[in-house]
Amino acid sequence: MITRRDILKWGDIAPALAAGSHAAFAKVPQGLDALLVDERCGPALPHTQVGVRLLRCSGDVTKVWYDELDWRWRKPGFVLGGLTGSDALFVLETLGQQHGRRVVSRSQLAPADGRGVRPVAWVIAPVHPSMLG
Repeated sequence: MITRRDILKWGDIAPALAAGSHAAFAKVPQGLDALLVDERCGPALPHTQVGVRLLRCSGDVTKVWYDELDWRWRKPGFVLGGLTGSDALFVLETLGQQHGRRVVSRSQLAPADGRGVRPVAWVIAPVHPSMLG
C-alpha cells in the first residue's frame, strides 16, 4: 500500500517527470503498481524500466482501461500513479470510484492549455475495505 510519505515524495518528483527528467523516474514512489504517462504532458519519456509497470496514453484512456485497469481494479490492491491531462484523470477518477478507489494525491503541474486541459500528477488507490490489498 502506498504511504503518506510516498504521496509527499510523489508531489516532489511530479514536476521533474513533467519536464521529462529521466532521473525522476528513478524516484517514483514505492507502493505504485503502475505509472500511467500521458504523452501529451511532456516530451517523449523513456521506455526503460522505472521500477513499476509503465503504461502510456495520448489523452484517451480507453485502451488502458480495457487492457489493464478494468480487470486489475476488480481485484483488491493495485495502486496507480499518473502524469496525465486533467481530462484523462477525470475519466479514471470516475471509473475508480465504481471500483472502490479514489484519487489520494493530486498536483497540478502547469496552467491549462487552450482547451482547458491541465497536466496533473496523481495517485489513485483503493479506499473501500473490500479493495484493500
